[in-house]
Amino acid sequence: MFRNSMISLAILASGMSHAAQTPQQLVDRISEDLLIHYQVETNNSDANNLPCQTLGADWALCNKSVMTLSNQGQAIKDKDWSLYIHSVRIILSLDSEQFTIARLTGDLYELKPTAKFKGLEQGESLDIPVIGEYWQLFESDFMPRAFVHHEQAEPRVLKQMDTEDLSQFVKPIAPGLLKRVSTDNNTLMTPKTRFEQNQDLSQLDIESHIVPTPNQVRLGKGSLDISQGLDFTSLPLSNKALEAIEHRAVTLGLAKQGEQKVYGDIDPDALDSKLQVSGGYQLSITDRGIAIAAFDESGMYYAVQSIFSLLDITKPTVLPLVDVADAPRYQYRGVMVDVARNFHSKSAIFQTLDQMAAYKLNKFHLHLTDDEGWRLEIPGLPELTDIGAKRCFDKSETRCLLPQLGSGPTSDNFGSGFFSRQDYIDILQYAAARHIEVIPEIDMPAHARAAVVSMEARHRKYAKLGEMEKANEFRLLDPQDTSNVTTVQLRP
Repeated sequence: MFRNSMISLAILASGMSHAAQTPQQLVDRISEDLLIHYQVETNNSDANNLPCQTLGADWALCNKSVMTLSNQGQAIKDKDWSLYIHSVRIILSLDSEQFTIARLTGDLYELKPTAKFKGLEQGESLDIPVIGEYWQLFESDFMPRAFVHHEQAEPRVLKQMDTEDLSQFVKPIAPGLLKRVSTDNNTLMTPKTRFEQNQDLSQLDIESHIVPTPNQVRLGKGSLDISQGLDFTSLPLSNKALEAIEHRAVTLGLAKQGEQKVYGDIDPDALDSKLQVSGGYQLSITDRGIAIAAFDESGMYYAVQSIFSLLDITKPTVLPLVDVADAPRYQYRGVMVDVARNFHSKSAIFQTLDQMAAYKLNKFHLHLTDDEGWRLEIPGLPELTDIGAKRCFDKSETRCLLPQLGSGPTSDNFGSGFFSRQDYIDILQYAAARHIEVIPEIDMPAHARAAVVSMEARHRKYAKLGEMEKANEFRLLDPQDTSNVTTVQLRP
């Protein structure tokens, strides 16, 4: 009798504990215990009779995948919580009576349990078929950091999905699933197939190490001893450019203070007519030393990069004897980095500029703004970075932009961040020292939602103070516009 009473009390206490849990405890528990796995079922809509056209898919093209929810902890029976996921493909259909789905903005969707939600017992899984627009050909089409929310609690990222390792929640897409239509000849390239297709390649001579391939190379016999390092200080370059060269030399393992001098002159008339363009140069490495004749400072800098290209970084103590004549074939040789959709730090930009310089690239297109973020401090308009450079879970978007592209509900990841005014000046100077021009891009009038939301925050601030002239000065939204359109990036 006593034993049975104790068992009954234990069961009752357990039930009361479960029922009495706070909303935050519920969210925390689900974020720890709930797993999501995605598996593509088909991208070939015509061969699998998917109702793409009926569902309104663009070009009547759609794909089908399965989202599996698994519970590895205590039973989930509550219905007053939401699961937010990111999907770069428009979700057209969620085949489950246990959940509803609604898109908030961009790629952010809310799944909410319905009255028919049966719960998830420990160890139980629920397969939910999902039809999305177009196709899912890459694991990276599925985004990380799904998160759980309750109206009376702070959101939490699913522990399993708080990662950049997509294999934790996306099953490999088999080669047979890559067909978008029955006649698609798309094939999967893997390290194995690439190796097989390139077996005819052979080891190239040392002159081929210079990238891009120079106009002319003559390889001599023997080598020049540089075991005591190289001295670039006599070259007619700015102090900043010489610092950049020294930084590269040290990175490649050369002695910081070298004994072998590198001599150079900027003398366009000393060059063949084909080399008399910005960036043109002649480089001569003999057993007596190293000499450069350049059209301009860019040519002098590129000649030094060619010297670095000839190094064996496993043993940077000798250089081959060689004569190089080169000039750029294209005046615009660029790289574009998008820091708007996902932010990258100043140090990451510096590393990119270092690699650009090594390959003689001269135009750095910096995509600073888009729907997903504004990344440059503008003195006088702090809202652009206070609001537009930050993502968090705020449905009103008065404190930040809503999460996008797998950034989740917090602001401590690549979804948030910006360059201060000084950061940007530092980037300009770092690039200039490496003969790279920075081309900033401010995306307007399209792809400007980060700016629109930021300026609405500014409008509200000054309207509340009664300063309507200031409130409307930089407002980008027309309050009388009642049109209902969705942009290509799924923005209202």
